[in-house]
Amino acid sequence: MDKPSHINDSTFDFLLQSFSSQGDTPMPAVIWRADLVKNEIDFLNDHVIPGLEDGVGQLLQDAAVAAKMLAADDRSVFERFQKRLHQNQPVSEILRARGRDGVMRWLYILGSPDPERSFCYVGLLADCTSLADAILRRGSHAGLAEHLELFSNPVFMVHVGSREVVATNGAARKRLAIDPGGRSISLDELLGANTETYLRDIYERLLFDLSWNGLVEIRTTTGDTLTCTARVRAYDRDGRHLLWFSLTPRVQAPPADAYRRPALPKECERRLAVAASLDDLLNVIMDCQPETGRVDAALLSQIFISRGQVVVTGVGAPFHDLHEHHTHSYVGSIAENIDLYNLDHLIVSDTSKSIKPIDWALFIPRGIRSYCAVPFYYEQALRDVMIFCSTAPNAFAPDDVLPYLVLAESIWPHLSRIVGDLTQQTTPH
Repeated sequence: MDKPSHINDSTFDFLLQSFSSQGDTPMPAVIWRADLVKNEIDFLNDHVIPGLEDGVGQLLQDAAVAAKMLAADDRSVFERFQKRLHQNQPVSEILRARGRDGVMRWLYILGSPDPERSFCYVGLLADCTSLADAILRRGSHAGLAEHLELFSNPVFMVHVGSREVVATNGAARKRLAIDPGGRSISLDELLGANTETYLRDIYERLLFDLSWNGLVEIRTTTGDTLTCTARVRAYDRDGRHLLWFSLTPRVQAPPADAYRRPALPKECERRLAVAASLDDLLNVIMDCQPETGRVDAALLSQIFISRGQVVVTGVGAPFHDLHEHHTHSYVGSIAENIDLYNLDHLIVSDTSKSIKPIDWALFIPRGIRSYCAVPFYYEQALRDVMIFCSTAPNAFAPDDVLPYLVLAESIWPHLSRIVGDLTQQTTPH
């Protein structure tokens, strides 16, 4: 089979319809859900692809393993899939992967934002090797409207030239009261609650990057205004230039008093005040943690977004071999997730489920199974992340993190004394 894997998505769209038409028989695909905030993946059924077995998990979780399994021509396709997954954008890709039995298989990956859980993503991965030739000959004649009905969240398409909505799914018709089968609806009408400057920035990003993610105000035809997280991408079909919009409700931030911090013991405050290095600060934190649920290691990540780097310092047995000022890319880091979703803390319950590069590079090889990360902002810029690590899975729960939030916040006043003026902070050499 020598067909290139860069194939128009619509050619393979009928596969999903074939799967869903099988009634009560098991779906012949691996079904999974990814939490994009925690960067965890769960497999939702027991389907096994012969020759791949546990290789499916490795393919979806570990980029280094994926690079070895995939056909060379398809690595860029997989990178595109990963990018769309982390941007919470729908994706449909075909690629080839070689299993442990040496056989190169054609795999179909389909994914979309989870309609039931905010910032989660659901997908399937199926072996379509035996069907690929027939699919390529058959093609697909499904209409655009039918494709949009694959999604449960509001989705609509806009013609770039006329700026009019040309297709909607049921959720968009119900939630936004827009139906191109009735009166014509313009994009300007839907986005009229946003400023011209904001819209100009969106269109500029679409022009150069062909996609955009962010918050928009959607004005429904009934006069209501909804704040939504939008995923927009350019899409060409049958010679028409279209924009694809997918909307999800905005996640409300917790109230400012949602967390009430208990006081830090006086002895811990005294030791922090005389600490002379980052290691000293972290060792105080390790000694002053709560008696129940004690962690095995602590790590401070200094963030340099402009340089695309995070620099980490760790204490505890798992980090005994960690060199001072150990550096990782900001892309794929914990800090990137915290900044992207504006989190006040992040709990990862089981790193073995992770799809985040830094977990596989830094935490998993050192036996870290779960962690709680707390950010520190300086003049609205993310500067540091304090990470409490455990070699046991599920070591942290949302109701039990208050002591760690207190410990993290206790070191912030001492950082400028040890690492210098935060306004002048640069990457250590």
